[in-house]
Amino acid sequence: MNLIDSLKWRYATKVFDKNKKVSENDLQEVLEAFRLSASSFWLQPWKVIIVENPETRAKLLPVSWNQSQIVDASHLLVLARVENPSEAYIDTYLDYLTQIRWVSRADVSGYEQMMKGFLTSKSVEERNIWASRQVNIALGNTLAFLASKHIDACPIEWFDPKAYNEILGLEKLWLFANVVLPIWYRSEEDKYATLPKVRFEMDDIVVKM
Repeated sequence: MNLIDSLKWRYATKVFDKNKKVSENDLQEVLEAFRLSASSFWLQPWKVIIVENPETRAKLLPVSWNQSQIVDASHLLVLARVENPSEAYIDTYLDYLTQIRWVSRADVSGYEQMMKGFLTSKSVEERNIWASRQVNIALGNTLAFLASKHIDACPIEWFDPKAYNEILGLEKLWLFANVVLPIWYRSEEDKYATLPKVRFEMDDIVVKM
């Protein structure tokens, strides 16, 4: 399938096949697709948490409105934003950039000033909104890759992020749960798999000016 066909194939899967599990090799490719996602200033203000412990998943279930995908999925990924990204975060990124590209901090001083000027001009709330938007960009990229691999997913935004932060200890890592992404393979019993995809027509969503 090409990507368009794969996107037509995907849907928010509700019931998974308990006899199938996403392989470690496929999981690593999914994580690589997440890692390679675009982000503003290339800053990548995100982390992906893989929740493997069944007991931890059970604790997350009631704060996820008891959506069964939390405990049933082959793998449970939590996409988190960096909380209140700061100048220190930019310094960490630039130190890494200079290693990879064999340049000095002086060589990227103009870029540094631009990025730090952007962040320092924003409130903490605005910085967090910006970081959340970057996570959503990565989510879209990851969903498209999953579709291309015919791995099912059900992105979940309807959960209690503060409870997730507490259960997973994210606050200590300066992270904030942004979206939950269970991945798996669909079951033939999932009635949603055969329903026609409902999308507005092109003329309804494209505005020419």
